[in-house]
Amino acid sequence: MLVLDRSGSISSSELSTLKTAAKSFVDTLAPSADGAHVGQTSFATLGSLDHHLSDNGASVKAAIDALIAVGFTNLFEGIAFAQDELDNPGDGHDRDDDIAKDFMVIITDGAPNRPVDTATAKAAATAEANAAKAEGTTIYVVGVGTSSSTAAYLENNIASSPAHYFDAASFAALSAILNGLLICDEGL
Repeated sequence: MLVLDRSGSISSSELSTLKTAAKSFVDTLAPSADGAHVGQTSFATLGSLDHHLSDNGASVKAAIDALIAVGFTNLFEGIAFAQDELDNPGDGHDRDDDIAKDFMVIITDGAPNRPVDTATAKAAATAEANAAKAEGTTIYVVGVGTSSSTAAYLENNIASSPAHYFDAASFAALSAILNGLLICDEGL
């Protein structure tokens, strides 16, 4: 599951770069009926399931193209919608077998500040990430242009381990990092 930040702190040019990198990542994954399946959630003030897990890369890329940046940063709901989709085997959208591994790739430019306030938002996102990891989901996080405290939060509380966190100075660095994830974990 791709979990993409679409909050208002992301400019239109940054969002365009994010979309290009995410779509390239979908192409590299090469979704297929008996191979990888990809889905996508996003988050701003509220999160949403934008595309069910699918072997149709073109339709996932169309969902990515439809993103509009506005609002606050509700990482909790982005993770929750993604894990709900991963936990729903047999709905016709994903693979229900012992071979399929569950992954989330979260891309965000900031610390969560919804629901309610920053402290509550961080606690909610941390709890949701921990629940997903307890279900066996591996979580990769790419922090884009984040402060050192936000990067430390994402690395230590959201990513599966510090080795699953990547820091990008700008959105322009996303494609290289995302394509590197495929080398990082042969199951991805």
